[in-house]
Formats: sequence, C-alpha cells, structure tokens
Amino acid sequence: MTRARRSASLSLWARFARNRLALASFFFIIVLAMFAAVGPLIYPVDGNRQDYAAINAWPSAAHPLGADSLGRDTLARILRGVRVSLLVAIYVELLTIVLGAGLGLLAGYYGDWIDQVLSRMADLLFAFPGLLLAILVAAVFGQAVTERFGGIGRLLLVAGSLALVSWPLMARYVRSQTLSLRARDFVEAARAVGATDRRIIVRHILPNVAGLVVVGATLDVAGVIVNESVLSLLGLGIQPPDPSIGQMIRQAIDYLEANWSQVFFPSFVLTALVLSFSF
Repeated sequence: MTRARRSASLSLWARFARNRLALASFFFIIVLAMFAAVGPLIYPVDGNRQDYAAINAWPSAAHPLGADSLGRDTLARILRGVRVSLLVAIYVELLTIVLGAGLGLLAGYYGDWIDQVLSRMADLLFAFPGLLLAILVAAVFGQAVTERFGGIGRLLLVAGSLALVSWPLMARYVRSQTLSLRARDFVEAARAVGATDRRIIVRHILPNVAGLVVVGATLDVAGVIVNESVLSLLGLGIQPPDPSIGQMIRQAIDYLEANWSQVFFPSFVLTALVLSFSF
C-alpha cells in the first residue's frame, strides 16, 4: 500500500511538472509569499512613513515603485498588502475546510435529518449573493469589531464574512462524494468487521475526499483574494494604516491622472496572484 501511494505521488508530481504554466504559477506564489513574509528584512522601509517630498512620486532609486498620495513607499505597502491578502485567504480556507468539509461529511455519511438540516442551511446561504452577504456582515459588525479588537479583529471579521459564503459550496462537494463513497465495498467491509462510524469516516472516507477538498480550496483562494480586495475597495475591509491591495487601488484611483503607476502596480500584483492560483 505504501509503494502504491508513493507511486501515485510521483505520478502526480510528474504530471504537474509537465504543465509549465501551473509550475510557473506555483513558483510565483511561493516567491511572492516569501517576499511578503520576510519583506521587512529584504526591504526595511516603513510602509506608513510619509515622505512629503515624494507625494505621488514616480518610480525612482529612493522609491522603486514610487510613492502614493501621502508619500508612502508603494513597494513596502504592496509587500504588506500581499501578506494581508494571503492571511485572509488562509483564514478563509481553514474555516471553509473545517465547516464545509466537516458538515459535508456528516450530511453525506449519516443522511436522514442531519442531511436535511445542513442542506437547508446551505440552500439558505446560496439564496443570498455571496459577496453582498459578506458586505452586509462587514458593514454591520465592522466598526464594533475594529474598536474592540483592532486590526486583527477586522482581519478575522473579513475572513469570517467571506468564509460564511464559501463553506456551503465546499459542503456540497464533500456531501456528494461522501454519498458515493459510503455505498462502496470497502466501507461495507469495514462495517462488517465492526468498525465504528468515526473510524470509517476518519480512515476510509476522509482520505478519499481529501483531494477534492484541496482542489476546491485552491480554486477558491482566487475568489477570496478578489472578494477581500472588493471589500477593501468599498472601505469595508482592512482599515488604515494597515494596507491591503484593494485598499491601495481604491486610494490611488483618485490620483490616476497624476500618477497612473500607483494604480498599475497593486492591480498588476492582484491580477498575477489571482491568475497564479487559478492556473
């Protein structure tokens, strides 16, 4: 069994390596994540420090990607903004996997009233446009959460509001797969030898839906990053002085004629990040 799994893993990586676009996207994400994580060490510039002599400055030796309307270094703020976007994406996907995959497993395996209740909950959330629901949650609770818990509270609120509209789709994927797996021969054999429901779910069903969960979460990351940027564009996401990519774009749009590069650079990073996760 170990050899079979090792062979399957090698086959997977071989197919992945042959897809040059996917491979390039993977390395781009890794490099960007590393720069975001250790950016202050590589480029030790305070992204909130205002240089009044460089307001709306174009790229130069002092400011490689220019400076915004308050004289803040764009490169330093992009590095911090990417970190925020990736943190929100990680938080959202963790919540989505725990809620969506967990509830989908329960609904698919046990069926009956558990399936009915969880399916109706998912249908209720599907009835609302996802982004509008996230906007509503962020708008209603944003001010109170920010005053009580500060920037980290706002970050978690944005992640929670996006996870609220993301988990039903994950639950539906996992539920349908679990419904198919619970009728398979190896599950029936496990029941015949006296395996408990918990053991069957953990040892037999969960490993078979793990691939689906990973793929679904990876594809969802791109949408999460875009939605976080939209919330920031509307002023409902991460609040100043903490930067985010969407917030940078929103603030730079008013000065588009004076310096279009301040819109271009964060927009380019956002587009490249989303496309990389998609590919």
